[in-house]
Amino acid sequence: MNLKPLLSTCLLVFLSGCVAPTLKLVNHVGPVTYDASSASEYSSKQTEQGFIVVAFRSVHRFLPDTQPDYQECSDVLNSVAKEYTPVSWSAVNITAHEYNGVTGIANTTCTYTYKT
Repeated sequence: MNLKPLLSTCLLVFLSGCVAPTLKLVNHVGPVTYDASSASEYSSKQTEQGFIVVAFRSVHRFLPDTQPDYQECSDVLNSVAKEYTPVSWSAVNITAHEYNGVTGIANTTCTYTYKT
């Protein structure tokens, strides 16, 4: 039995995940600030409805786990809106979440409007 074609196919499938694009669905509301220390980017805008903050976070995870992804995204929102009462991850609007099982990259986009 010739294993070379099987091994080649497995290698090709594995490596194709490294070039597979990950989604980055972010509709920022203002100028974007990049924070390399938290692997995130965010924007904010004061409106009549309140202080709107949009955050995007991309991290490497060995296994997918959505709650920490949501919590870390809401932590970015709360760090931007320091003057407001912090909100829990369950109160924020998760607008996009993706996990690439081959590369281990988890992308999360969240938004929240802090009321004055």
